[in-house]
Amino acid sequence: MRQHEPRGRGLRPCKTPLGTRDAARHGTARRTGLRTLSDRRPFLTASKAYLEDVKPYYRASTLERTARDLKTLERDLRSLKQQGRVRSLEPKEIGEQAIRELLVYWQARPSRTGTPLDGSTTAHYLNTLGNLLAWCENPVLDLMRRKRHVRFPKQQGKPIRVLGPEDLDRLRRAADSLEGWRGSTARFLVAFLPASGLRPKEIRLARLKDLDLATWTISVAHPKGEGAWAPAGNVAPILPSAQQATLDYLEERKAFLAGTDHEALLPFRRWDGPLDYWPEASLRKLKGEIVRASGVRFSLKTLRATFAQLAKDHGAPIEAVSRALRHGSTKTTETYYARIRPADAFAELRRVFETPQVRLVPKTS
Repeated sequence: MRQHEPRGRGLRPCKTPLGTRDAARHGTARRTGLRTLSDRRPFLTASKAYLEDVKPYYRASTLERTARDLKTLERDLRSLKQQGRVRSLEPKEIGEQAIRELLVYWQARPSRTGTPLDGSTTAHYLNTLGNLLAWCENPVLDLMRRKRHVRFPKQQGKPIRVLGPEDLDRLRRAADSLEGWRGSTARFLVAFLPASGLRPKEIRLARLKDLDLATWTISVAHPKGEGAWAPAGNVAPILPSAQQATLDYLEERKAFLAGTDHEALLPFRRWDGPLDYWPEASLRKLKGEIVRASGVRFSLKTLRATFAQLAKDHGAPIEAVSRALRHGSTKTTETYYARIRPADAFAELRRVFETPQVRLVPKTS
């Protein structure tokens, strides 16, 4: 016998902040029986209120990613509702049947790249959905996890994406083909990031005074977790492979500024003249130009993992790599940035077992 999800009293968002225009509209809708646009999109209405409520606890980038994930969830649930497989998009009314249909739907729905959704992506979507439902006082996912017969997808370790020497050389040649200040910035980035391990935000907001050429280090003025859990005094190394490129860039920077002064290590001149830090969107566009010119698909974060893996491949202990990346533990480093390669691990095992073992045998009379 098919189990139907419980019906609610109406399509109204859970925990909508009082005193807002939306709340007033919903109140009017409940009193008059009229349906508003927000009533027809209850999942998105609840998502908006949820994101507003958790804003003090997360970074802007995390909130943006969560907003994108919630829109994806709403689109998938709406598709199932149009097929008659889900009864309601009201978060408080989403039950086990809707979760089961969603899991089946994800097994067939392709990702943006055309490949099936992997277990890690599915687990991530379930966690995002569970957070919203729990905020709406709907414990369905927590209750399902307690059942022994329910097996949800789990986060899986993915291969670490790094660039090899040939890829890095193609990036350098592509950056050389770009003209003007964009070319200078591109050449600096493709040389400096694989040799320092800085995050995109950290290099974008770096200051000239953070650079210490005497010790070849750079202070991280705006680390991940800034204002929350990030420790003070973050410093990253600058490996020898980027030292000459750094000196060349500083000369080009001086010529670009032409006597003016700005604190940004990577100054950016806006269309109306003032100098500023590089906007995030503009840096992404510059990265896209490098991708098109080189044919190498990468993200700026890939260069951080490349730094870690190159250091590990050259024999650096994982503790040293983790310290350079400013991680709290080596587990994060090994999970997402650098691991011993299988060939190196097997060679180490052969070396250990092929080494003759000398045993001392007690002398007998």
